[in-house]
Amino acid sequence: MALALALTGCKPRAGIDLHYLPDFVAGSQSIFRPAKIAVPPTTGNIADDFEAGKIYAADGTAQTPLVVADALHIFTNGLIKGLADAGLVPVVLDSNPDDGKPPEGSDFILTSDLEQLEVNKRFSAEQTIHGQYFTMRAVVRVKYQLKNREGAMLYSDEVTGIESEPPNPVGAEVFLPLETDPAESLSVALSRAVGLLMLQPNFRDALPMRAVAPTLLPTPTPQSPHP
Repeated sequence: MALALALTGCKPRAGIDLHYLPDFVAGSQSIFRPAKIAVPPTTGNIADDFEAGKIYAADGTAQTPLVVADALHIFTNGLIKGLADAGLVPVVLDSNPDDGKPPEGSDFILTSDLEQLEVNKRFSAEQTIHGQYFTMRAVVRVKYQLKNREGAMLYSDEVTGIESEPPNPVGAEVFLPLETDPAESLSVALSRAVGLLMLQPNFRDALPMRAVAPTLLPTPTPQSPHP
């Protein structure tokens, strides 16, 4: 009986299918020259079976815990893809070197520490033509560090990817969310935390950029003299 009562109080958990969305952040693709950048596994105080947030009912009570499996590995893979999409050549490492320097054959080493992985969905009592009103916010915050061959720090900063629902209304439009699934919302935040790294001025300054092709102006057409 005691076991039955305990099980009755347990709330069912929902698994989050976390994934990286390639080419999500505009301007983060094909911007670097193909320098070799070593990428060790992402670290962080994130368990293999991590509760990233909850779904809350209209009365504020927590209904469903949202759980992500293997989040650190998923983020590492997303970062590798994001660096490759940006034009770099990732060199995948099994661990972070003891001396903190890139291994032989690599030009740089980029470490990542996943500091925050969170998504919460909160319903309200309000009903609209698109269903029950809710707000949802996903946050992925990462600490990056980039070093050169000598182990000198070239870049160190946090990058945060955020996805909020619903978006700000335009004019008199009614509630219209772009995402309703917490898994998609958190995946968007993760993809922004990767893509926005490529846009950080100090990160870009530390890596070899591709040459920007000059804009060719049209050749003026000779005008006939007026009669």
